[in-house]
Amino acid sequence: MLSIKKNGLIFLITFLIFLSSCGKKEEKPVDLKDPKAVQKIVDEVLPKEAKFSTSGNFNSDKKLSIVAGTETVTKNIQGISFILIDKKDDEYKVDFRTHILDGSFEKCLVDKIKLSSLGGEMIYYNSKDYFIGTSGGDIYSYIIDFRNKEVYSAHLVSGKTKRALLYLSENVTDKLLRTFFVSYYKKDYPSLQITQSDE
Repeated sequence: MLSIKKNGLIFLITFLIFLSSCGKKEEKPVDLKDPKAVQKIVDEVLPKEAKFSTSGNFNSDKKLSIVAGTETVTKNIQGISFILIDKKDDEYKVDFRTHILDGSFEKCLVDKIKLSSLGGEMIYYNSKDYFIGTSGGDIYSYIIDFRNKEVYSAHLVSGKTKRALLYLSENVTDKLLRTFFVSYYKKDYPSLQITQSDE
């Protein structure tokens, strides 16, 4: 009699576990190497905001995360921002957002970059000739290091009548990082002068 009750209890528990598991859908892991899957997540986290998105090892060498770029254009503010989106508690959320930077996603270059001295994947942005007119103008470059939550910047000012000036942000202390920015601009502006003030 006791064994029949025991068997009946085991059957009932097994049946209840089976019923509760039937209602649960097993979630398929998201492939962050698929640009469509990445864009879908970005659209959920930042509805109608993103102008750029990619995935990479921005926060860890062992786990992929997402970076999106947004552009703000209002009467008083114009610029771009980069946002790190990471999975926390089974949900994708904003982990870090840069302040609004000078720039535009029109005619620009945005790519992943890796510098051995800093480690991890970062985002490189260059406004190219978007802010350049016939009499000169500005080129803005950034390397965004999401692991250290740092934005390294270079701002080139050129003009027909004056020498091209390159301002590097104060946090550009790493030798390889400095060489990267300077050598990039020296190709087009061989007489480039480094300046301490960003005017």
